[in-house]
Order: sequence, then structure tokens, then C-alpha cells
Amino acid sequence: VIFALAVLGVIMILGFIGNLIFNRTQVPSIIWLLLFGLIVGFVFKIEEIQMLHPELLMTISGFFSAIAIVIILFDGGINTDIYQLFKGAPRGLLLTVCGFCLSFLSTLLLIVGFDSIGVIHIQGDSFVVGAVLGAIIGGTSSPIVIPLAYRLRNLQEKTKMVSSIESILTDPLCIVVVFAIYYMITVVGEINLGVGIGNLVKTFSVGIVLGFTLGFIWLFIMNKVRKEQFSYVLTLAVVFLVYSFTTWVVGVGEGGEGAGAISCLMFGLVLGNGKKILKMVRYEGKSFEMDEETKHFHALTAFVIRTFFFVYLGMMVSFQNIDFILIGMVILLLLIVVRYIAVSITTYKGGFEKDDKQTLMVMMPRGLAAAILAIKFGPEFVNKYMPGYTGFFKDIAFVIILGTAVITTIGVSVISHYEMKKLNTAEVAK
Repeated sequence: VIFALAVLGVIMILGFIGNLIFNRTQVPSIIWLLLFGLIVGFVFKIEEIQMLHPELLMTISGFFSAIAIVIILFDGGINTDIYQLFKGAPRGLLLTVCGFCLSFLSTLLLIVGFDSIGVIHIQGDSFVVGAVLGAIIGGTSSPIVIPLAYRLRNLQEKTKMVSSIESILTDPLCIVVVFAIYYMITVVGEINLGVGIGNLVKTFSVGIVLGFTLGFIWLFIMNKVRKEQFSYVLTLAVVFLVYSFTTWVVGVGEGGEGAGAISCLMFGLVLGNGKKILKMVRYEGKSFEMDEETKHFHALTAFVIRTFFFVYLGMMVSFQNIDFILIGMVILLLLIVVRYIAVSITTYKGGFEKDDKQTLMVMMPRGLAAAILAIKFGPEFVNKYMPGYTGFFKDIAFVIILGTAVITTIGVSVISHYEMKKLNTAEVAK
């Protein structure tokens, strides 16, 4: 117990220091948290615990993963400006679709190829394994992308909006696609494109409608109780109920968890943009939205969840098989290539400067969604399709998250350096 509390304390301190370093140097805290988790896992021999009590760890991981999904999507919703979302929607949506689809397909084809030539041995459908891994690592991380984009002074406003929108939309997209694949495998018994698309449409439509409706209702109730002590805790409780209710309406076996995730995003979007939404629907009374104290509380909750999960992923990584690291590095190189293609398509005839294109190119960090999905679904898919390949999803996700964070850090640092050089040259010329 004493050691556990000590480790918990160190994790929180490291999370704070990592956030401080990020604010001052643009180096994401993900890097330090993952490496610390790796050290903790080695010291406390977490790998042995995984082998002795696999079901216990899967239960714990599943419970905390569900909480994390609710928190990160709700937090993403309340921190999204709905006007900005609409304004940058066309190019932002294009980058989201291109970036995710190209990452998804390239990872899928690579895993299928590796299985066919004997690099890995999948006792089942390699297409499923590739699809799950592709969906897990298919999106960028908004807690890293948005602050970095708005610190680069010479970027065009539309570039900041495009990168922000992509990072906001890909988290729920990754989560919902993984849930859809899981639904097809467990209920239908195979990957069926028609069933998958139908499930995604149902998931998004039900999640959006229920999330918006419940958010609109709670907006008025929240305004009535906002002055009561600890009212922000009440909102958090309602978020969990929104997730549970939406999941129940759709059905757990019908992909309801994906709909629940989308409803949390929409619920947060309504509460965080209450004044704007009330104006859109021509509400004649006094406008209101979530107060700063409540936003601060939920930002704190999201910070704790992020800190915990990155350390937890590091702890769960085993690196028993060097092939997993090599596969992760190959996928990382592939992601760089497809990122270039996605950015080229998105910026075509869009009036983007060279610096803007380069920034969009390096803004590819994977984050919390990848960590959560690898921890939540990885063990189950490994047991079903790849027995003996313990840690396949978690180890590769670790390499991708760490690698993309480093690429983003170096890329942004180089761009910032040249920005400063240009500014200094311009000042001297004056």
C-alpha cells in the first residue's frame, strides 16, 4: 500500500512537471509519462502479475478505460468552439477522413502482409487484427495538437482550425470504429462492410441526437444549480448517466458503447457552447453555458485520467518480442508517408503557405485514445487471434505514441526556430 501510494504520488508530480515542461518547451508530457511507466513496470515486475492474473487486469483495465473514454470525449466537447468547428469544417473534415482512412488502410495492409510472409503468425483473420490496430492508432491527440498549433504565431488561422478540428474528431472516430469492429466480430462473426457502415451510421446518429437533446435539457438544469456547492460534481455524474443511458438504448451487444461515446462528446459540446447554441435556436431568455469553475474541474479530471493512462500503458508494455518494436517502427515510417499524402490532398488549392503545410505534416501525435483502446481491446483480440503474442497491441501502441510525440516535438521546434529567424530578419530589415 505504501509503495502504491508513493508511485501514485510520483505519477501526479510527474504529470504536473510534464505539463509544465510542455507549456514552456513544447515537449509533450506523454514522453516522460510513458518512460516512467516503463520503469515502474520493470521495477515492480508488472509482466509477472499480468501472467498470473490476466482476467483481473483485463477487468480493471476495462472499467477504467470506459471512465477514460467518457472523460476525454466530454472534455473534448466542452473545449470545442462550435463556431470554429463549422468555420473550418470542410478542410478539417477532409484531413480527418484522409488522415484516418490512409493510416487505417496502410496499417491493415501491412499487418496482412506481415502475416502472409511469416513475420507474425495470426491464428485467424489477419484482416481483423490489422483493422483493429489501424483504428487504434488512426487519430491525432487534441491535448497536444491544439496548444501547439496556437503557439505558432506565423501560422494562418485556417491552418490552426484544420489541425484542431482533425484532432477533435479523430478521437471519437477511432473509438467508434474499434467498437464497430468489435461488434461485428462478437455479434455478426465476421467483418462485413455493409453491417459495419450501418452500425457506424446508427452509432453516430443516435449518439448525436441523444447527446444534443440531453445536453440541451441539462443546460437549463445546470444553470439553476450552478451556485450550489460542488454542483460541478453533479454534471460529471450526469455525463456517466448519459453514456450509460445511450449505451442501453442502442444495446451493449449492438455497438451501444460507441453511441455512448459520441453522446458524451455532443453533451459536452452543448454545455461548453450554451450561449452560441441558444442563440442559434433563437432562445429569447438570458443566455448561459458552463461556468469556468466547472470547466476547471473537468479539465483537472481529464488531466488526472491522461496522466494515469499513459503511465499505465508504459507499465503494461512487456517488449517480450523485439518484432513488436520493429513492426511499430515500420508502421511509424508508414504513418509519416501517408500523413504527407493526406496533407497534400487537404491543402490542394487551399492557399496554404509552405510553413502551414509543414506544420500540418508534423502535427501527427497519437495520444490517449490509442492508449485506452490498446489497453481495453488488445488483450481480448490477442487471446482470440494471436495466442502467445501477449502485448502485441500495447507494445506497438507504445512505440507509435512515443514515436509520433517525438516527431511532433522535433518538427514544431524546427518550425518555431525558422519562425523566429524570419521575425528577426524582418525586424533587422526595418
